[in-house]
Amino acid sequence: MKKVFLLFLLFAFGHLEAQVYSLKECVEIALMNKETLKSAALDIQSALEGKKGSLSNILPSIQYGNSWSETNTPKGKTNSSYELLGVTYSFSSDFGGIVNSYGSSISASQTIYDGGQWLNRIRSANNNLTIAKQSARLQMISVVLDVHQSFYELLKAQQLLDVSKKTLELAREQIDLVKLQFELGAVKKTDLLKAEVQLGRSKTDILIKETRMRNAELNLRNSMGLVGTQTNFTIVDLRRPLLSLPDLEQSIDEMEEYNPTLLVNKSRIAGFELNRRILFGTRLPNLSASMRYGSTTDEFEELTKIDNWASTVSLSFSIPIFTGYNLSSRQQQAALEVRKQQYNYITQKNNLQVQLENLLNTIGDYQELIPLNEQILASAEEDLKLVQERYSLGSATILEVLDAQVSVSQARSSLVTIKYDAKTQEAQFRAILGTLDQDYR
Repeated sequence: MKKVFLLFLLFAFGHLEAQVYSLKECVEIALMNKETLKSAALDIQSALEGKKGSLSNILPSIQYGNSWSETNTPKGKTNSSYELLGVTYSFSSDFGGIVNSYGSSISASQTIYDGGQWLNRIRSANNNLTIAKQSARLQMISVVLDVHQSFYELLKAQQLLDVSKKTLELAREQIDLVKLQFELGAVKKTDLLKAEVQLGRSKTDILIKETRMRNAELNLRNSMGLVGTQTNFTIVDLRRPLLSLPDLEQSIDEMEEYNPTLLVNKSRIAGFELNRRILFGTRLPNLSASMRYGSTTDEFEELTKIDNWASTVSLSFSIPIFTGYNLSSRQQQAALEVRKQQYNYITQKNNLQVQLENLLNTIGDYQELIPLNEQILASAEEDLKLVQERYSLGSATILEVLDAQVSVSQARSSLVTIKYDAKTQEAQFRAILGTLDQDYR
């Protein structure tokens, strides 16, 4: 509750002052805002209601009812006569008019045995709830992964822009040096022109990097569900080191235990198996009982006399003998669906296992590339210093200086790219494992 209150304050004053968000705070904001998660929560609520409704298969059904009817027929008389001992007797009776009928009753019915259908329907409702929860987890992991990717892409864009700015500073320093050397007659005009070309390229690169950074900011804002809001924020990199990776077998075990896609597929297999059992239960005998207690009378006042009420108790037993192949066909289809879902599960598992192994290999390479590129950058920076000193002394050409500057810029860019690509790959790895949402549950 405290966390939600703090996030509310961040939103409330976001338009007054830029907030600084860490990755975890960006994810928490996204989890509050994204519509897909709200929709998934409704699916869980619907599944809970379905679970509650499944109990109707074992609970009795009780009803109370009142009825009233009025019959209006034409009025008339019926005449009859008979003769007795020479005397004729005549009679007449009225018929027709308005006749009212009142009824009131309480009835209850209870299934006693239905071939196990009630139990399997309850299990099916519980299984549907499991699917809804795992589907919600899948949506949550998707949101968290999207924020991770957008967050690291923005950090990468920001730092690549910084690299371009440093390259521009080097180009300006170099052109100042070349101008001085040219004015002193120590270098040719071609050196000055080459330095100006490098300066123009650096300025162009900055324009491109600024556009990429703005696009990355927009993508992160969309991932956090802040599109259309006035929330002003910046992000900070806490520089968390890469996690130590498990081996492939351990990763596969964790994936089978936590990955929501696989868990949903497992539950779907169970759901089709339960459906097959329910259909099989329709072939078994069905036994139910019912009771009715009530009265029907022409006078409304008679309904209040309990002595006039009658009770009826009945048992119903039925067993299907021949249904025109309907049941057998549906059972065969249900069995085929079970096998189909089993094949889908194996295919999905194999695909995820391949992705998992690819990510393990890629992240392992990154862990070796990062220190290697740090060494390359240090060497490139040292080489640039030496070449600049030699150029100022006239023992190096402008091309050597420019090449050294390009090497430094490329080394910086490569290091930034590798670091944040490694973070993105790590997030994808944890998403496939099904553990990316553990810090936000």
